[in-house]
Amino acid sequence: MTAAGTAAGAIASGEPLADAVRTLREAAVRATFPIDLPDAAAARQEQTSLVAQLDDYVLPRLSALDAPLLVVVGGSTGSGKSTLVNSIVGETVTRSGVLRPTTRSPVLVHHAGDRDWFTSSVLPRLGRLTGASSTQGSPDDDMSSVRLVTSDALPSGLALLDAPDIDSVVSANRDLARQLLNAADLWLFVTTAARYADAVPWELLRQAGSAAPPSRSCWTGCRARRSARSASTSRRC
Repeated sequence: MTAAGTAAGAIASGEPLADAVRTLREAAVRATFPIDLPDAAAARQEQTSLVAQLDDYVLPRLSALDAPLLVVVGGSTGSGKSTLVNSIVGETVTRSGVLRPTTRSPVLVHHAGDRDWFTSSVLPRLGRLTGASSTQGSPDDDMSSVRLVTSDALPSGLALLDAPDIDSVVSANRDLARQLLNAADLWLFVTTAARYADAVPWELLRQAGSAAPPSRSCWTGCRARRSARSASTSRRC
């Protein structure tokens, strides 16, 4: 059985909502678009996105409604996502730097007590690596895996995930960033004054505001480049 299949079967049968979600997933997987119409490529992409979100977020959350919450830190290239995560936990858990893109493989920081949940339940399509990496940000990064890092600075029940750039020049980074955002309980978008008006992040924020269920929120933060002039703004979608 595949990891995605394991996630789909994690909920006990006989529950109407669980059965309905599994039926939806099976129907989505079976859907085909054999005729190359103008909208076929977009339909295939929506199909892949739907199945991934059911596997990565909906089915795991239904199986454990009181499971730890996942905050995905995303945003534009060079906006300071990794720096923010490091600042929150008070140590270097994810690499920051001037080379772009710096974050290629996602880094998930969690409390030691939540290790089992993040090891086996969330994002079942991605492999697992543990501990800090000396090659993070290099072309040798394993983009098919999420790196788990334990930190006592985070309370039990809450985790941070440093995601790749949503506007990366590397298409695989962009696709992975969107997959991770779809698995989030909370989106935390980071930007700078120079990137604040960029179209890509605001398009994602508009999608979050129109499509996200009431239980999921999205916040944006603007980071100033100089601490003496630092100011932050936040916006709930």
